[in-house]
Amino acid sequence: MSTKFNTQKAPRAFRTISEVAGELELQPYVIRFWESQFKQIKPMRGKGGRRYYRPRDIDFLRGVKTLLHGKNFTIKKVKETIIKKGKEFIVARPNEEIDDYLAVEKRKIQINFNHTGERTIFIKSLYSEEKKLEINSLIASLNKLREKMIARKNI
Repeated sequence: MSTKFNTQKAPRAFRTISEVAGELELQPYVIRFWESQFKQIKPMRGKGGRRYYRPRDIDFLRGVKTLLHGKNFTIKKVKETIIKKGKEFIVARPNEEIDDYLAVEKRKIQINFNHTGERTIFIKSLYSEEKKLEINSLIASLNKLREKMIARKNI
């Protein structure tokens, strides 16, 4: 991941919170809040407590921003993703790899309701065979339950 700045510093130089906030189009207080929420963000501290971010920290912040603002994840969901996939997943090419990991499939399902007629609903599920089997099992159970309810009503 390359980090580009408008300043005349070397690409691998440490950045202040103001420079990082400008680059990521965030307010400094947002970055400070994320520091409190994500233990992986550990800027170096200079004299007087001023924060200096390494390029790796900035890349991690960019990945967190992608998940929180771009993918509308909650902080809890981002933390779970970091636990499952690791910090490197967030740091390395966030837009491409995260998009692949988070790719969703919409399944179209026709359901007949006596009181409203036929309705189409869409269910999102991750590209995971385990999730697909779980959803299919749930749908089969619901269909059996619906058939039993219809049979009782017709008696």
